[in-house]
This record gives sequence, C-alpha cells and structure tokens, in this order.
Amino acid sequence: MILVKILKRKDATSVIVAVIIAMIVGQCLSFATGSIAGTLSGLGEEQGFGFAGPEADWQQTYLYPAVWAAVQLVVLELLAWVIVLLGTLSNQPAKKKK
Repeated sequence: MILVKILKRKDATSVIVAVIIAMIVGQCLSFATGSIAGTLSGLGEEQGFGFAGPEADWQQTYLYPAVWAAVQLVVLELLAWVIVLLGTLSNQPAKKKK
C-alpha cells in the first residue's frame, strides 16, 4: 500500500499524510461515539454534535462534552491495542514442525 510506504519515510509528506489520516480517524470516532456519550450522560441518543444552545442545561453544556471526550479516548485506546496486537501477530515467525 502506498500510504504505508509514505508513512515510513521521515520527511514532510509523511507528516502531512499522518495528519490527514488522524483527521479522518477523528471524524469516524466522533460519529461512532456520539450516541454512546449521549446515552451515558443521560441525554439519549438524539444528542446533537454541535454546541449547546442558550437553553441547555448542565448536562448538555458540561457533562456531554466531557463524557464524549472520555469515550473517544477509550475507543482510541482499544483501537491502538488491536492494531498493536495485529502487528505483533503478523511479525511472529512461523513455527517449525518437528
């Protein structure tokens, strides 16, 4: 894959590609974790992804963004563990039969 070859290089193009990939992953995480954060903060799954309006209560203003950030960090940590686990499994040498 050409993206992997670019990311292995140590120049500015690899940084630009890494930032773009991080932005894409960030958007996917926000959509995937928004409904979970709404449920955990007691607002329901209908909670929007925008700013709280002038009539918002403390849950919409303070609790929801904090829970949303925490859920995103947990999902990102789990995703990193899966990537590391898959990387170590693919790098193990094949066992020789006796």
